[in-house]
Amino acid sequence: MHGISHFLSPAAIIALSLLCLAPCSAETTMRISSRFLARGEQAALEVAVTGDLPAAVPVIPALEGVEIRRPGRDKPRRELLPGRKMAAVYDFVVSSYVTGRHVIPALEVMIGGVKSQTEPVEFTVFNPDELLWSEATTDTSKIRYATAFRVMNPRPYDGQTIPVEIKLFVPRDLVVEDWGIPNFERDGLTSWRFQPSLVRGSINLLGMPYVAVAYPSTLTPTRTGKVTIGPATIRLMTTQVVMDGILKRISQEVNLTVPKLELESLPLPDGAPQGFENAVGNFQLDVTSDSTEVQEGDPLAVDICVRGNGNLDTLHPPQLADSNGWKLYDATTEPRGDERREFSGQTIFHQFLRPLELKPAIPSFRLVFFDPNDATYKTLTSEPIPLRMTRATPITPAGAPDTPTPPEALPVPVERMTDILGVLRSPSLVKSSTPRLPTWSGHALAGLLALALIAKALWMRVGPRLLRKDSARNARLLELREITCVKPDDDKKFLLLAGSFIERSFGENPTPEMQAVLAQRDSLCFQKITPIGTILTPKHRNHIVKLLKKSALTCLLVSLLPLCSSSLRAEDLSVRALDAYDAAQFDEAARLWLLSGAYQDLPAATLYNIGNASYRAGSPGYAALYYRRALTRDPNHQESRQNLRFIERKLGAITIPRPDYQYAITRFPLSFWKGLIWSGVWLCALSALVFPATRPGAPMRVLAVAVAVAANLIATFGALGCWYFPNDAEFAAPERQAVIIADKATLHTDAAGTSPEVIDAPPGSLCEIIQESGRWAYVAFATKTRGWIPVEAIDKVVPVTAPVAPTIGKPKANHKSTSCLRIRENG
Repeated sequence: MHGISHFLSPAAIIALSLLCLAPCSAETTMRISSRFLARGEQAALEVAVTGDLPAAVPVIPALEGVEIRRPGRDKPRRELLPGRKMAAVYDFVVSSYVTGRHVIPALEVMIGGVKSQTEPVEFTVFNPDELLWSEATTDTSKIRYATAFRVMNPRPYDGQTIPVEIKLFVPRDLVVEDWGIPNFERDGLTSWRFQPSLVRGSINLLGMPYVAVAYPSTLTPTRTGKVTIGPATIRLMTTQVVMDGILKRISQEVNLTVPKLELESLPLPDGAPQGFENAVGNFQLDVTSDSTEVQEGDPLAVDICVRGNGNLDTLHPPQLADSNGWKLYDATTEPRGDERREFSGQTIFHQFLRPLELKPAIPSFRLVFFDPNDATYKTLTSEPIPLRMTRATPITPAGAPDTPTPPEALPVPVERMTDILGVLRSPSLVKSSTPRLPTWSGHALAGLLALALIAKALWMRVGPRLLRKDSARNARLLELREITCVKPDDDKKFLLLAGSFIERSFGENPTPEMQAVLAQRDSLCFQKITPIGTILTPKHRNHIVKLLKKSALTCLLVSLLPLCSSSLRAEDLSVRALDAYDAAQFDEAARLWLLSGAYQDLPAATLYNIGNASYRAGSPGYAALYYRRALTRDPNHQESRQNLRFIERKLGAITIPRPDYQYAITRFPLSFWKGLIWSGVWLCALSALVFPATRPGAPMRVLAVAVAVAANLIATFGALGCWYFPNDAEFAAPERQAVIIADKATLHTDAAGTSPEVIDAPPGSLCEIIQESGRWAYVAFATKTRGWIPVEAIDKVVPVTAPVAPTIGKPKANHKSTSCLRIRENG
């Protein structure tokens, strides 16, 4: 009963949390495949709706000089948008013969009784006579093409993000298998990667049909004055059919050149208001928080969403309008992926703050930005978020009557550790620790005995017919039978078979008697002159056969000897490791503990001692790694958990506080909650199958109804557990977890050391490996912060191969030197 009540506690918390959830609001976006169209060219326009479907198909108002029509499909298609959002997409086709700028106004879409509005879409129609033509030569033909960088605003402000495209026109009869990624130069600006649009336009140029391909992206000037992008090179993989005696297809590479584009970056005007940092564009601000009922001193989590168009990737987080009485922590940003190529979008900041006194509300957040459309500075201010804050300890008002009241609860003492706990010296260092038997172990033992008796009874009846001998034993018996069946006058074959049996069984360590048999085989079978008659007497033959039969049993006994000596060797290495630790030879102690057995057989206590040795040697990163490895081996190893808390607090490792109900849910693995869902599904299916398989009024149907009701509850319970199960690095699969081991590690935005930095990662921080690329790894922390980090700065909690002992380099005599970390193989 104790286990059942323990199990219901997280369930009640999950159910109450689910009732408090509000329905998620839908989002509507509008995007065009190309913002720069040649006169008469067609482009694809998409209206994407996330969440529920709208009440009606979105209607785009008529624009003068622009034709917008549906391609013939009434129903939307499902597509995964950038940012991993599933949306219903409505397709439109846009074309125009009027040169100049056109703006598709913002659309209002009604979703579930709530209006959702898109951003307006601006595009340009240009005269195709402006195109500059070039030629590319292949092995069989020449290709005439036109390319250009195109921007709407050739004079952007410093820090302003504007849309840019590489526009490419190639003949329609050119069969292109792969549209390559452009390789381009840039000076004084940043630009995200250019990728070809999936929709190809069509147009007649030079009296021939051409295909128009757009490579959309964005660029942002990083200085004032002249900035350039390009020239660029695009590699196309083409296929042509040639006649060389026979018709065949050949693949060829064609490199197309895009001319350089020069822009003039303007400085921002003077008179920026207080609070302006780097926001340039047109934005909207939305601030939310799930923490509205807190105690005094509890930290609060606030989500700040900035949407619109502008420099969303480099935007600094909005600031509190009034920070008096608040302690602020550094805000983290959710990394943006492929949506960086979109001119419009959103960026989300996670801000943690803690009240230093009783507060009635979370203050407003303020964002000061420069709007390049009208060249003015503007300020956005969010609404305050009301709070219900209570004091941490009750205070008796002055003059209150002296009535018996319960004593006030004192605050929980905080750990004041200034050093780690000592090493463990129990005998369990050389064998796997045995957890305490649970209360249901007696029932499990009785059940196993009952199953054993049932299995024994079944085996007595059907065992003789199903008995199969050991394959290795059968092979040896067959070889011995073949040797004994050799004809008496064929000594050569007899010795060849006997020699092969000895070599396979003993390899390079045969006994002297067996060496004599091998020498006799070599002298008889491998000489040029074959002797006449028989050499082996029947008595000698029988002696060799008995020797071979005896060797088969000896091999089995010899193979068991390492198992008997391994525990003695582990005991000796453990004692030597403790002596090395006491002598301050921490590197040697870690090496000996790691060599005391196979890594998969090392108990949590040994891994804990290796972590202590690493910490004493000056590597807190490796210490945290081995504490986590010990907890993976034994989640109840309290010494490892306590030392890990100490290291994380001392080094400022990246961690987050989380609600108590999530810790309650994670007492059971995610597979358990998924198993509940599948159990409920199968029980529902089986209950439904009972009805067609039974007659009306059968008692089995009543039981099926009860099982169906219980199955729905079980499936719902499992779905709640899956929904609220944390999905950050701390609760990721152990195979994907890694620990920062380098003393100084920094996350980057790309897999390059010259890319912008994201955050400093202190040693001992836990992260989840999302992707590995060469010597770089894309990781995520519990704070939802992601970035690229060198693989030598991290180590996996569950090693792929047997780990080697960490060796920490000693600092030089120079007082300015710092210790460096290196790993080497143990000899």
